[in-house]
Amino acid sequence: MTDQFAAAVTAVVAILAILGIVAIVRVVRGRRHQQPVFGAGGTTKVPVGTAGVARTMIAQSGVVNAAGEEWTARSVGDVPIAAGERVRVVGHDGLTLMVEPEPAGGPAGS
Repeated sequence: MTDQFAAAVTAVVAILAILGIVAIVRVVRGRRHQQPVFGAGGTTKVPVGTAGVARTMIAQSGVVNAAGEEWTARSVGDVPIAAGERVRVVGHDGLTLMVEPEPAGGPAGS
């Protein structure tokens, strides 16, 4: 009877170990398929009204620093914005920020 009991305990432990490994693999695989995060603090949006600084010339598109991250940006109305000029976020097009030059006397850039 003790040999049968030991075999039964061994079988139960083996089954539980296999189920535990399967559960861990599923959790790891599930995390790989999560939506990637972008931008400042893992966000895909920068709030409208956020101040920033043009890092490159923005004619049709360029790069701005806003909310502590560099973002692709497009000038509203295709108004050229010089590198170093302060800008304000006025909208989004996917992960591209829509910006305009900061009005005179506006808040400081980020």
